This record gives sequence, C-alpha cells and structure tokens, in this order.
Amino acid sequence: MDFPLLPFHQSAMQHSERIAIRDQDGTCTYAELLNRAISLAAQLLDGHQDLQQVRVAFISPSSRDYVIMQWAIWLAGGLAVPLCVRHPLAEMQYVIEDSQSEKLLVHPTFQEQLEPFQALPQLQWINYNPDLANQKSKLPPIDPNRRAMMLYTSGTTARPKGVVSTHSNIHAQVSTLTNAWQWTHEDHIIHVLPLHHTHGIINKLCC
Repeated sequence: MDFPLLPFHQSAMQHSERIAIRDQDGTCTYAELLNRAISLAAQLLDGHQDLQQVRVAFISPSSRDYVIMQWAIWLAGGLAVPLCVRHPLAEMQYVIEDSQSEKLLVHPTFQEQLEPFQALPQLQWINYNPDLANQKSKLPPIDPNRRAMMLYTSGTTARPKGVVSTHSNIHAQVSTLTNAWQWTHEDHIIHVLPLHHTHGIINKLCC
C-alpha cells in the first residue's frame, strides 16, 4: 500500500487471511476488514486529503461494521467518537454537541432512530452502507501523536466528560495488555462488553 499504516493495520496485513471476527453475518478476515475500511475512508474524505482530526461520531451494532467504521475514521485522519447504542437520544446529542463532532456516521440499524439528528446544525449525516463500493483514495500519513478517539466518562459526579486518546496512547495500552495477558495468535475472545468504554474497545476489541 502507498500510505503509512497505523500499528493495527500493519498487524492486519501480517495476518491478512486469518479470521478476525465471527459475528451474526459469519466470518471476516483481517484483509476484508482493512479493504472495507479503506473504501469507507475514501468516502469520509470525499475528495479532501485529510480529515485533520475532525471529530466523527459513529454508531454501529457490535459487529464487523463497528471495526470498519473505527478503522476508516482513523485512516482518513479523523477522531472517532463512538456513541452508546443504549443511550437515549438526548444523551447521544449531548455527546455529539459536547465533542463538537462535525460528522455522524450511522449504521442502517440506527438510521430511523437517529433521524432527528439530521436537523442538527453543523453536522454532516453519513449513511453507512454495509455493502461498500470499492473506492480508493490517497490516504493521509497519521502521526502517532495525533488524537485518535474521544470516549465519555460515565458521569457519576457531573455531566460526562470527553477523554481523548492519541494513536500512541492506544498502541501503548494494547501492547502492554497483550504482553501482560500473554495473548497469542491462537487466542479468541467472546466480546459482550459495550463499545463506547475503554474496557470494551481497548482491553478486548483492539487487543
């Protein structure tokens, strides 16, 4: 490929033909995840060279589509803001507005539920199509110190607050955890944790 890859994507290429995910739609290899993420990244860029850390809120069921969305945002140079699928609309709107998200990437499962958000000012609504067309675009180089993800705290003492991680932060956490827990290429994990908190995203999915 003619662009610098993040550590996750380098690993995906090294294990390209191995099964990455089993979900309700069957199995998906690392190569399939990466190729679909590249196509979605081209759609997100929409002719631009780099999202320049624009906040992109996104919502997806726990499936391959979540990973494709997350990787695509990163590959396009955006900052991923995952929404909780169980939150009421008011709480989702708070996260979108507080994070100053400029784009909202919506899986078909949630398009009717989130339809009121199409009226939010300064927010570009993007329908996610699981049957992605094969698109290519020159993707930007991503500095490891770039902001990668904003997760919101549980809000036990006040309104939830957005906490930002850089690509370097995430890579350090994943490397430390995989070494401490002695993950191997033969290990599997049943993923039932929510994908808007650190444990579900970092400790399970990214590891």
